[in-house]
Amino acid sequence: MAFAHASADHRDIADMNITPLVDVMLVLLVIFMIAAPAMTRSLNWQLPNGNPPKELPKILSLQVQSGDVLLLEGHALSRGELSAQLAAATDRSPALVVKVQVDPNAEYSAAVSAMATARNAGVENISVFSN
Repeated sequence: MAFAHASADHRDIADMNITPLVDVMLVLLVIFMIAAPAMTRSLNWQLPNGNPPKELPKILSLQVQSGDVLLLEGHALSRGELSAQLAAATDRSPALVVKVQVDPNAEYSAAVSAMATARNAGVENISVFSN
């Protein structure tokens, strides 16, 4: 508190310093002026409806082994046959998921080429795993 001296009788008169109080109130006013429009703004969200998907996506397993061997569901295929099989499977189930399992001894280019073949066949969901 600040003290003021009376000129006539030399008594101390206690005056309350309200400057810090005014400063705090002005800061709070500015904060609320900035925050108020943000609280009244509405959010336009598209929430999914509560219905589960009618059909679970079909999952195919594609194995890339050393020596450029491609196995789709355990059957060895060439790249052309793989592309045809995946295109047919995509036509039957558009939400097809292909799980690519890559042998650690397989060439990197063979794995990338197999994934590119799947993507070119129309598969949009590709998961990659290593053994």
